Amino acid sequence: MLALNTVPNLHTELDQSSVDIAQRFAPHNISDQPTTRAITADQTNQSIVVDEAVVVKWLRPPLPVTKFQDVVLRHLRHVNFVDMPTFYGTSVVDGLVTAIVTEFIPDAVDGWDWCVAELTTELDAGSIEGALRSAGQMGTLTGRLHQSLAQSSEWLVAPTGSSRLDREFDRGIALLTEASDVTVGQPGRRLRARSGSIRSALDALIHAPALPTQLIHSDLHVGQFLRSPTRLAVNDFDGNPVNPDTSRRSPMIDLAGLLQSIDHVARVVINRRPDLQNQATNYIDRAQRSALLAYSAERPCTADELEILWSLRVLQELHEFVYAARSLPRWLYVPDASLTGLFPMDDS
Repeated sequence: MLALNTVPNLHTELDQSSVDIAQRFAPHNISDQPTTRAITADQTNQSIVVDEAVVVKWLRPPLPVTKFQDVVLRHLRHVNFVDMPTFYGTSVVDGLVTAIVTEFIPDAVDGWDWCVAELTTELDAGSIEGALRSAGQMGTLTGRLHQSLAQSSEWLVAPTGSSRLDREFDRGIALLTEASDVTVGQPGRRLRARSGSIRSALDALIHAPALPTQLIHSDLHVGQFLRSPTRLAVNDFDGNPVNPDTSRRSPMIDLAGLLQSIDHVARVVINRRPDLQNQATNYIDRAQRSALLAYSAERPCTADELEILWSLRVLQELHEFVYAARSLPRWLYVPDASLTGLFPMDDS
């Protein structure tokens, strides 16, 4: 969740390094006496805001240039994709990307804050029309993103292709194995009880025909959408903390991530407000449909793509189990509830 804490100006080496990099890549946005503050959030990396104009995101750990989606940011800037913070550049040291420099959007809040707050407020008021519109807007923006990434540029000479999903199947099996091994307690028992159904869903990936592929965001969820009073933007193109694959992949992977994160918003609301459980659960399907329809209006999906979307949504929940185990244990209740929703059964 996004929260901004003021940090004393230039009291740390990281602050000074952030100023130096911001001045190098966005000199016209930085004053003679720059201020700095940290963005504190549930994130792997460390971000510093310089002069309320530039964000310097320090990658922890730095990533090899070949494993970082630098080409995505440069391509999107080249094709004038405006629905993201302006990309200024990356700092590379000894072949490693150490920092990403982008525009800071004033008064912007990430989706884990604004989606949860909006849904809670609307459920209390008895109407979720605004939350459904928001789901549609995120679907629309995702479709625009994929259409932009399918264009040719000097950075992406051959932006699209096709491939079978064997790689995603292998990833799913590996995630299922790890998640089953590391998830303890009732969540682990519920996960393992569904392993047969999960495996059947993953099997559909290996039987699917070759599908369109391209560069994608690769870690798309509601938290990657920044909303300010004037704009909605997609953010954080620095890769997936669990899956570092940055090659061309099915756009349905991003779409599955978005759809399941809409489910996750409802799970967060229910965790905070158990009295809203029935209403929040009913929101999930409607909001996912809204996002899918809006996405399809921007980038029509083939029948084969829609056929495997369910399997990729299941795979996304396995990713969430592993992410919780590796990085954020308190997140475990979310994939536990979401996977139970995908595969209802008697757990007594």
